[in-house]
Amino acid sequence: MDRLILQTVKHLEDLPTLPSVAVEVMSLSRSPDVSIKTISECIHKDPPLAAKVLKLANSAFYRRGAHEIETLHRAILLMGLNEVVNITTSVSVLSSLGSRKSQEQNIRKKFWQHCIATGLIARRIDTRLHMSLQGREFVGGLLHDIGKIILDEYFHDQFMQAHALSIERQCSMFEAEQEILGTTHMEIGHFLAQKWGLPPYIADIILNHHHPRDARFKDITSVVSIANLLAKASELSCGGDSMSFVLKDQQGWQILKKMGHPMDSIDLERFSFEIGDIGEEVKEYITTVSDQEDRERAYA
Repeated sequence: MDRLILQTVKHLEDLPTLPSVAVEVMSLSRSPDVSIKTISECIHKDPPLAAKVLKLANSAFYRRGAHEIETLHRAILLMGLNEVVNITTSVSVLSSLGSRKSQEQNIRKKFWQHCIATGLIARRIDTRLHMSLQGREFVGGLLHDIGKIILDEYFHDQFMQAHALSIERQCSMFEAEQEILGTTHMEIGHFLAQKWGLPPYIADIILNHHHPRDARFKDITSVVSIANLLAKASELSCGGDSMSFVLKDQQGWQILKKMGHPMDSIDLERFSFEIGDIGEEVKEYITTVSDQEDRERAYA
């Protein structure tokens, strides 16, 4: 099949868009002399977004210290500008894509569970290896598969054919997508990330999380690649990609080891046990960032 579907996506007029405030925050954050006051005031232009960012900043996932964080200005002071921008980006993408409809709601529910699990596991890997990725690993994990939402919504029948083919042949989902659709969720997601103006490292993760050797940001893409596999091994997957694997043989693992990270210090059996309860953390994250209506849809 030719590249028709990718070209069709590029010309769709009703593709989801990010809130304008999120786009502005990402743009401002790239300025070396941007002030806390400027970022805080920008986020406050969108009160629902500001409320969700503050709610997440006070959650068990981010809160530091015993006292509640009452203002975005305080959140930035305590957590750092990068972390608040990461939260804003995550919440904005979730709000833009979380309401997209699917004819297979169970698939969509599992999709978000997998993506959140990937982000949470990536954060644990970052902590274990002392990489100080500053929350970018979580955002990358959360957004790595966003191309699947576009394929599911606009090319649902072909996407489900690829899903079935992946299970039947025990091959990767992106290989099945390439055969059925002539493109992959990585290419579609990469296009969307560029269209939205997401940071380059996110676009890189989306495009290369299955082949981190090709990535520009090899360290963080490798972390997400490993987390993606571990999330699937924890049975948090949206289907397909059910092949067995040896983690130490994977590109991401080998790349991080070559870069000097202490991969041999990770007890894989113990680490796998530690992420055994990741499903409960996923539910807690969804509860934190979602409105009641969103939660009912996610767990319908």
